[in-house]
Amino acid sequence: MNPEQILAQVRKLINEHAGDDPDKWWYANRYVFARLALDERKTKTGVKARLFESASPCHGCGQPFAGRKDVHLHRLDETKAYSDGNCVLMHKDCHEECHRKGARRESAPRDTGDPILVKASKRYDTSFIYWWDITPALYDILDRYEAVAFSCKDTGLSCIVPTPELRKYLLPDRQTTRGVGNWGIRVRRGREDELAFEPGKSADEWLYLPAVWVDDARED
Repeated sequence: MNPEQILAQVRKLINEHAGDDPDKWWYANRYVFARLALDERKTKTGVKARLFESASPCHGCGQPFAGRKDVHLHRLDETKAYSDGNCVLMHKDCHEECHRKGARRESAPRDTGDPILVKASKRYDTSFIYWWDITPALYDILDRYEAVAFSCKDTGLSCIVPTPELRKYLLPDRQTTRGVGNWGIRVRRGREDELAFEPGKSADEWLYLPAVWVDDARED
């Protein structure tokens, strides 16, 4: 079977499982999607461990590592998978500098071959805990990706939302007055198991999407 046939078979099984129950369909679809994404990303754990065992120095500066803290896994070719031959270890600062040198604007990101776009947020100690903005420029290219992962920098947890589902919440009347009409997505205190979509210029209610948080912090 090719990938398209596998996907068609999975969709058929989910539909048979859910029947006419939309909630059952939603949960099964989200469960399978999140777990498959996590399975794919977990391959980096073994690669990283083997590189440590081989005492590989930092690919950026050539210096050895003092420990495992703040050591990142970097793919030499970002169109290919995490594998022993395609990955190196780098100090956090070296890794960030590497990506700064090759970074492009968000409105025209590199085609890395990754079907998931990662949006990361620091932690906020206010009425909300995390905050991501979707700019109109990013909205225009969302269809390049199968999903968006809303990542939390402090914990490494991510909530993966399929692009078609995300678009249902990014409506014109929900654009805010920030920037050039950004859409705001937050995790509000007391509602940590949901993504909260901000009211827009002409909308007066928050919208909520149940969140499934998985431990799959992304490293490139």
